[in-house]
Amino acid sequence: RDLDAFLLPYGYGDGGGGPSRDHIEYARRQKNLEGSVKVKFSEPVEFFEDMQEKGGPKNTYVGELYFTAHRGTYTSQAMVKKNNRKSEIAMRELELWSALAALGKANYPKTDIEELWKEVLLYQFHDILPGTCIAKVYEEVEEGYERLLKKADSLQKAAQEKLLSFENNENVVTVFNSLGFERKAIVSLPDAYKNGVVLAEGRYLPVAVDAQGVKTLLTLPSCGSVSLRPATSKVVKNGPDGATIVKTENGFTMENAFIRAVVNNRGEVMSFVLKESGREFAAGSMNGFHIYKDVPRVFDAWDIDSHYIEQEVDGIFDVTVEEIEQGMEAVLKVTGKISESTYVQYIRLSADSRRLEFETEVDWKELHRLLKVAFPVNVYAENAINEMQFGYVERPAHRSRLYDKDRFEVCNHRYSAFCDGAHGAAVLNDSKYGISMNDNRLELTLLRAAASPVMRADNGVHHFTYAFTAWEGSFADCDVVRQAYELNVQPVVMQGGCLDMSFLQIEQTNVMLDTIKLAEDGSGDVIVRLYEAKKAAVTANIYVDLPNMKAYSCDMLENVIEELTVVNGTIE
Repeated sequence: RDLDAFLLPYGYGDGGGGPSRDHIEYARRQKNLEGSVKVKFSEPVEFFEDMQEKGGPKNTYVGELYFTAHRGTYTSQAMVKKNNRKSEIAMRELELWSALAALGKANYPKTDIEELWKEVLLYQFHDILPGTCIAKVYEEVEEGYERLLKKADSLQKAAQEKLLSFENNENVVTVFNSLGFERKAIVSLPDAYKNGVVLAEGRYLPVAVDAQGVKTLLTLPSCGSVSLRPATSKVVKNGPDGATIVKTENGFTMENAFIRAVVNNRGEVMSFVLKESGREFAAGSMNGFHIYKDVPRVFDAWDIDSHYIEQEVDGIFDVTVEEIEQGMEAVLKVTGKISESTYVQYIRLSADSRRLEFETEVDWKELHRLLKVAFPVNVYAENAINEMQFGYVERPAHRSRLYDKDRFEVCNHRYSAFCDGAHGAAVLNDSKYGISMNDNRLELTLLRAAASPVMRADNGVHHFTYAFTAWEGSFADCDVVRQAYELNVQPVVMQGGCLDMSFLQIEQTNVMLDTIKLAEDGSGDVIVRLYEAKKAAVTANIYVDLPNMKAYSCDMLENVIEELTVVNGTIE
C-alpha cells in the first residue's frame, strides 16, 4: 500500500550468486515495457535519495521486524554458536590488551587483528552461523575456529606480557580484568599459593585447596590488573565459610550471604530466595530439562514448528546429585540421562555471588529432538527483556494475539529477563541464542538434532554454562548486564608482576565498555567504544588513566566529531 518503488537485490540464490546475462537482459527489456513495472539499474543510495525527493515514506514502523520462520537457526550447530561467542570475546580481549600495551610503545598487531576479524565475520555468514550448511563446511569451520582462537590467545598473551614490569617468576602472578567495572571472581593460582595470597598493599587473602588446585576470591579493578605474591605462612579465614551446602531429606540447601537455594534430588531448583527481602523467586521446578519431538514440516535445521510444545516426551531419568565442595564456592554434581544421551552438571554458588551457575556437559545422541531448560519465576511481566547487541528488545511474555503467538521462539544474547517495577529475575548464558517465554517461564533452548542438511547434526559432546539470578528494585538499577558479562568473560592469570592499575572507570552502571582499540588510521590514537545498556539516557563521567590526553567524540568510522573537555583525566 502506498508503495510505488521497490529496491530489489537480484541474482542466483541467497548465497551471494550475482546476476546472470539473462537477469540483466530481463531488466533492460523492462526499462519501459508497456503493461509492466518500470525497471532501472541503481544502487541503495540513489534509491533512498529518490524516495526522499518524493517526501519520504508515507508509513513507518517502530519495533522489531520479527521473521516468522527459521527459528531453529538460533540453536542448530551448537559448536558454531559457542565458537562465535568465544571468538567475539577473544577479539575484544586481543584489541583491548594490545592497545594498552601499545601505549607503552609495544607493537600493535594491526594486520593480524584485521585478518582474524575477517575470519570471524566469514564464519558469521549464512548459512554457517545459522547452522544450515552441509557437513563438510562445519568440519572446516571447526578447524578454522581452533586456529583463530589459538592465534588470538597467543597475541593477547604477548600483549599482556608487555604490560608485566617486574618479577617474572613462577611465584608472582598478575590477574587481568578487561571489563569496564570492578568485579569479584574466583581465580585459579599456582600451587605456590597454597598458604594464601599477599596483595601489593600487604593485605592477605585466604585460599581454597582441593583436587583441582588452588583458588582465591579476588576483587579486580575496572579494566585493569592486580599482582599477587604467595603467602609464606598459612592465612586463616576469619568468620564463617562463604558458601555452604546442607543435606536434607529431599535434596540440598545451598547458601551464601545473598541467596538461599534449595535443590532437589533431580538437580532442580525448587526454591531461590533473596535474603535481603526474603522473596521467593521460584514458581516451580527451575533448571528442569524438557525434551520434545522436533520434526519441522520443511527446512529441518532451519525451523522449529510451534507444535513441538504438544510433543514433550519423557526422557530425563537416572539422576543423581552429590556434594562436591563448600567454602569459597558451594558445588553440587548432577549426573543423569536425557533420552539416549548422558549429562553431567555442576551447580555452583560462589561465596560472593548473586547468581547460581549451571556448568553442563551433554553427550548428545539424539535425532529430531529439542532440549530446553525451564525457569518458572514469581515475577509478573507483560513483556520479557531479551539482550541484543548494545541493548535489549522487549517481546511479549504472553501469547494473547496472533502476533504474540508467532514469537514462540526468539533470539537473545547473554541474558533474558522478567521484571516489574520492584524486582526481577534473569537467565544468563555463555553460548545459547534461542529462548522462549510464556506466562512466567523463561525456557532457554540448549540443543537440537536435525537430520538435514547434516544427518544427526550436533551429535557429540557439548560444554556450556547458563545461570540464574534475581534482584530487588527496577531493571534500570539491577546488575544483570554486568552479571552476564562476568559469566562470559573470565579473568586472565599471567606469570609475572606489574604495578596494580585501572585504565578506565565509568561512573554510570548502565554505561558499558565494549571496545578499546587503536585507531584504524595508524595515528596511535586510542578508540574507546561505549554503549548505554538499558534504554536510559544519562550523562556519565569516564575516567581514563592517561597523562596530558585530549579526547574527541567520533563516529563508528572513527571520524572526529568534536573535541571534549578533559578535567583531571575525566571526560563527561
